[in-house]
Amino acid sequence: MRINYSEYRFSQGSRLNQQPPQPGEIWQVNRSVDSPLEFSWQEKQNLFPDSARRFLAGNSPPRYVMIVKEPESPVAAEEWQVVSVMVLSLNTDFLSSVDLLIPANLSGVGQDLLAQTWHVLPMLRCNLSHPIGKRLSREVYDLLLNVGDYYHGLIDEVPSASEIELGGLKIGKGVTEQQPELQAFHQQEEAWSAVLNVPVAAYNVYLKTMNLTAAIVEDAVQIEQELIESGARLWVQSQPNFYRENWRTSGDDRAVKK
Repeated sequence: MRINYSEYRFSQGSRLNQQPPQPGEIWQVNRSVDSPLEFSWQEKQNLFPDSARRFLAGNSPPRYVMIVKEPESPVAAEEWQVVSVMVLSLNTDFLSSVDLLIPANLSGVGQDLLAQTWHVLPMLRCNLSHPIGKRLSREVYDLLLNVGDYYHGLIDEVPSASEIELGGLKIGKGVTEQQPELQAFHQQEEAWSAVLNVPVAAYNVYLKTMNLTAAIVEDAVQIEQELIESGARLWVQSQPNFYRENWRTSGDDRAVKK
């Protein structure tokens, strides 16, 4: 693994010329992940599980995410901005109390999507390919986030099944995340999310490296300045008559010239 210090160019063109992603929008995930670190072939094999490698190789269906929060830091380099997303899936066989169905008429994607309300994580904005379908309404957006927040213990009350259905979503009644087949599905989805997690982790390593490098350079400059100043003081102290003799010599020279 090494840092790419050369000028950064996107493999898929200037994707960042698009408008910043907005909460509630659905975006397709890019199959070619970018990060400020370059990985060797062996590192990619170790960092990305089979499901992630199949996706990156184009051997599995496209993946989508819903934007939860727009880029976090406006001062960060634009290509490495971090966005918060909820993972969506075309596999709608695992409807449950936390995996809600977004019908095609709500998403505008052309097919139903499974919203994994429990699966919200950060990703680099540059690894979003393009927006697709329609931006979800604020009502649907809030329902999805509230279900996920309840699952993670962030709020005390979960939306009722009737509220979820009135919002146009579908819930798997009586199906909980403790069931073995659903647990296996969640583990598989967590493994796939290395596509999103690894570039963010690489960015964090990159930030630490850059901060450390800047600190080392700053310390080196400070030490050099102190050494120069200290050396100058020691030199002057070792030759107390230097300026007096120079003054006398200069005065004598002027006297000769006259």
